[in-house]
Amino acid sequence: MKIWKTGLGTRALAAFVALLVGMFGFVGMATAAPDYGNIDTGAQGSITIHKHEHQPAPADQSPEGTSAPLENPVEGVEFTVYPLLQNGSPVNLGDPDAWDGLDGLTPGENCTAPTGYTLGAAETGTTAADGTLTFSKPVGVYLVCETDAPSTVVDRAAPFIVTIPFPHNNGWLYDVHVYPKNAVSSIEKSVQTQTALGLGANLQFPVTTRVPQIGPNDNLSSYVIADTLDTRLTPNGVDSVTVNGTAVDASYYNVTTTGQTITVTFTAAGLTWLESQEGASVVTVFQGTVNAVGDGAIENVATVTIDGNTIESDPVQTNWGDVLIQKNNDATPATGLQGAIFEVYAAEAPYATTCDDAVATGNAIEVGGQTQFTSDSSGRINIAGLFVSDSVNEAVDATQRCYVLREVQAPAGYVTPADADTPVTVVPGVSATVDQTITNTQQSVPELPLTGSAGALIMTIAGLGLVVVAGTLMIISRRRAAQN
Repeated sequence: MKIWKTGLGTRALAAFVALLVGMFGFVGMATAAPDYGNIDTGAQGSITIHKHEHQPAPADQSPEGTSAPLENPVEGVEFTVYPLLQNGSPVNLGDPDAWDGLDGLTPGENCTAPTGYTLGAAETGTTAADGTLTFSKPVGVYLVCETDAPSTVVDRAAPFIVTIPFPHNNGWLYDVHVYPKNAVSSIEKSVQTQTALGLGANLQFPVTTRVPQIGPNDNLSSYVIADTLDTRLTPNGVDSVTVNGTAVDASYYNVTTTGQTITVTFTAAGLTWLESQEGASVVTVFQGTVNAVGDGAIENVATVTIDGNTIESDPVQTNWGDVLIQKNNDATPATGLQGAIFEVYAAEAPYATTCDDAVATGNAIEVGGQTQFTSDSSGRINIAGLFVSDSVNEAVDATQRCYVLREVQAPAGYVTPADADTPVTVVPGVSATVDQTITNTQQSVPELPLTGSAGALIMTIAGLGLVVVAGTLMIISRRRAAQN
């Protein structure tokens, strides 16, 4: 009597089916009907993996497989299949004794063989865009393990064991379909459109993370969103945390700052609430204040850690530059002038092809806590820190931006120009040479006294009178000398 027809065999097979369903969610088979009768030990079968996010089993799934693609497939998940060996040889499922104990098989830790078995040669593959992966295998017993996955996968399917053929509806299925599931998340970091354009401006970085769909018997154990800012940004906490546009209850998360890292950690109550928000987007707006320019490119990434698995965002970048002005007189050679006062303004067309015709708009820009900048003893003014562009918004990573300098006061003794605006081009980084030389003309003063025509005439007459007097004195002197 074959063991699968005994009460013991029936109970063992039923328990084995239950074990497989419990371990990886659902087991289906090929769309072909089961074979009946004895096992064909020479047959070639297959294991087809359908990898998708946690979700209820679709109604059209059947034990033989699925007639339609599953929703939310997961591409790029790596699986490795090992045949189980006994005494160095594949398990012989044509031997009734080989079936005893299969229902109690449990994979070892880290995808190792169950007790009493060893592993044969591994075969590895990755799921396609539709989440499927098929291994062609002969009759035997196999250990299947998820061995790698994209970073967006925040949990791994547990290892499981599959037999070819698989007992189903009192028959045998040689093409076995399995449905291990994953919780999948995502993260995207952005940059808010910049309105404050000078050093000391507050930057805001919205970070969008997706709450994964989890299994019916699973719970979130952690949900942590973090943004480690560049050292040229002073961390300034979190502006808001929202889900689908609605503010999250502040008791559901804690905000901490350690060094350059701002962290939002959901509390136990917050995790329970997040479980009810499966598939929703959590938007966390991190903030930092610009404190230096450096090479001009300030780059950042954010992370989300869910149940111990960390996903990193693509980097975002903001670009900053400065303006170096030389204030001279208009003489030759020129001399640097101290005490000229300037303001800087945004341009109406900040990303024009050329800044030559830039027109000022708005109020004077605050840079480093001040809106006016004064030339030093050498005539230099450095306006250190003006926004150029970012990697997200209009004019993505533009290499220059137009601004307008306005001279509001010339040095003492010099004329403040009637047209006091000077367009300037700002590029990322710190200027090594002067960006703009601006000159001043000396003030005019009243003419010196006696320098006109009437004064000249008087001086001429006076001079002639002195000559006549001198001549007369000389003649008198000579006559007196002759009489003596």
